[in-house]
Amino acid sequence: MAEIDKADLLREVRFHPYRLGCGPTFTLRLYAPPYGLCGDDAHLGYELSQCENGRTTVLFEGADFRPSPLHGWDSDQAISALMGFLTLRKGDTDAEYFEAYTITQATFRDTHAELLDVEVRARFGDA
Repeated sequence: MAEIDKADLLREVRFHPYRLGCGPTFTLRLYAPPYGLCGDDAHLGYELSQCENGRTTVLFEGADFRPSPLHGWDSDQAISALMGFLTLRKGDTDAEYFEAYTITQATFRDTHAELLDVEVRARFGDA
């Protein structure tokens, strides 16, 4: 997996799926790949983090997402599509999909993913 260059931030989106003071907030950051946004092997870098009680935890980080060629790299549709993958829950896909999840990721999936998905769909529509 390619290294994410934090200097190439394309977009940052904050999600507040809970009432103020009643749960964590989430931040998704999209990064341009170091070799640019052109070419068949270009993929976005991303980081989804959770902030609760002043503590921030990175839930997912990668450089392996490629949005539809019909949508911009930093578009609402790209955000919606990526969050669709990051908020998958048991029953949404094969169990093997979750085999490499860390304890932190599994806890997020079981505790917050569904409500975060609802927030994303309300804000950006379906992927």
